Amino acid sequence: MTSPTGTVQLGESDSPRTSVIQVPAALVRGGTSKCWIFRQSDLPADTADIERLLIRTFGSPDLRQIDGVGGASSTTSKAIIVDDLGSTDGVVNYRFAQVAIDTPSVEWDSNCGNCATGLGLYALHARLVPPADGVSRVTIVNTVTGLSLVCEVPTPGGEVPTYGSRQIPGQYYPGVPVDIIFESSSWTSFETEMPTGHAVDEVTVQGRTFHATLIDAGAPAAIFDPRDFGFTGSEDAEELEELVALAPELRAAAAKVMGIPSHLTSIPKVGIVGPPPAGETGVSARMISMGALHPAIGLTSAVAIAAASGRAGSIVANAAVGNSGDAGHSGDAESTNDGGDTLAIHLLNGATRTALDAPVPSKVAFQRSARVISEGTVLVPGD
Repeated sequence: MTSPTGTVQLGESDSPRTSVIQVPAALVRGGTSKCWIFRQSDLPADTADIERLLIRTFGSPDLRQIDGVGGASSTTSKAIIVDDLGSTDGVVNYRFAQVAIDTPSVEWDSNCGNCATGLGLYALHARLVPPADGVSRVTIVNTVTGLSLVCEVPTPGGEVPTYGSRQIPGQYYPGVPVDIIFESSSWTSFETEMPTGHAVDEVTVQGRTFHATLIDAGAPAAIFDPRDFGFTGSEDAEELEELVALAPELRAAAAKVMGIPSHLTSIPKVGIVGPPPAGETGVSARMISMGALHPAIGLTSAVAIAAASGRAGSIVANAAVGNSGDAGHSGDAESTNDGGDTLAIHLLNGATRTALDAPVPSKVAFQRSARVISEGTVLVPGD
């Protein structure tokens, strides 16, 4: 593989195999994920070559990803390839890559709302989209799945903040406020939001039958009834080892019922949704990401839960307790609620609140935060 940016030779005795490719990249935190952002013009044209480069860049299939930039977790082994031609209409095209940790593989068929949050800030930071005076709106489009999102970022005086004060559940430090908006017109990856037409389906694994709402909103998701596992939906991480171990089979079986590819490890998202903690409204959720319990929740999973909450008889609708009519918007950017409801999703650490434009939502919005952590060059061995 050759590099469009050149190579650094390590010494006269080294073989071409040990040449190092210089690849410009930026590390961005979006929500509760970290994502490396690469520009298409700095990468090979062929997707297979990009996959090989990403695998070596992240250090897979070493579970520690020691010899790479990956963070040895599903939330830190992610990349975005952005079309860097710029935009005069506020639209940025990109592809999202989930880089596997335990195998040398890359999946392109999913969405990541947290990384999209980071891309919204990065697009302004890198001037792919010129910032407006007040609040900048960036539309980002995943060219693989078709998902179109709107990110709203406060840019007072046309200046892009480098740091901010918005704190979100599951993230220790604050960051620049980013409001991210999903719309039903593009949030379905495989054409039909309810692929079976049923509020609840049966999924059989190891001779056991589990009940799930199978929905394609934000990303395909299989939302299971926790009672089938002997759970409530509010368990701690150590109590859910059985669910995590069973998740790959649940995912594959649910995918077959949904009529979507069953060999992928990133979709459908798998998790359980039950009633909220005592005295709270909304629901409790525990979601699994790439074979591990997600420490918070992926935004695409949250969209699926929010969309399912409006489907009578679904696992989510049956578990939900109450709803608030006020999103509690912080005022850091223009309101994204449009006078609808708020669904609280209670997680392992805190609650994520989603603003819905209607009981059966066509728009779901989140308050997130982001920060551009680093910009520079990644040195990728040519092997």
